[in-house]
Amino acid sequence: MADVANRISLTATSQSQAVDGQVRITASDVMSAYQLPPILKTIRLAAPRLEIDIVAANDIRDLQRREADIAIRHVRPTQPDLTAKLVAEATAHFYAAPSYLDQVGRPKNENELAKLDFVGFGDIDTMIGFLDPAGIKVTRKSFRIGSQSGIVSWQLVRQGFGISVMSDDVAALTPGVERVLPDREPFKFPIWLATHSELHTARRIRLVFDQLADQLSAGTIR
Repeated sequence: MADVANRISLTATSQSQAVDGQVRITASDVMSAYQLPPILKTIRLAAPRLEIDIVAANDIRDLQRREADIAIRHVRPTQPDLTAKLVAEATAHFYAAPSYLDQVGRPKNENELAKLDFVGFGDIDTMIGFLDPAGIKVTRKSFRIGSQSGIVSWQLVRQGFGISVMSDDVAALTPGVERVLPDREPFKFPIWLATHSELHTARRIRLVFDQLADQLSAGTIR
């Protein structure tokens, strides 16, 4: 019965051509706090009657069950009834507070970097698995502080607790951080937009989807 109700809701929404009502966007907490607000200002100017709800979550929300209308993800959605668009390839580097680097010294290579303190973002084993192929040989002892909240972890970096990887777009919006190993090749990761294929025909959702795609792909988040 829940699936039938969701299907009826999707069909009704897809037939709506009014640029009003609610649009729910889900993205990571860091992106929601730092990168989305400038885009949302533009959307508000284009459609002031819209009601926009931001679901700041680091897990993958279920679009099929209407937990969100539009998702911003760093992995390609695989469900067959979703419309997905690759809008950008973002970059990231290591960052730390200048006060921390003044204390421990600025590393000149990956081996020196691996000896410093790291701030954990989410699951530590996942972070170790991400850093190891990049030549950063860290262990769980390297991560003495961290949080499941990306916003909290990023604040810990700003407050001088250690080093972490962060999107260059977010770092550019954050005072009080310094790029570590600035000449190192950046990490690269995709930015995908996804919505249910039926929802994509709703005028308000299509407007928000297109605005997000245009501004994310143009790199206007500054």
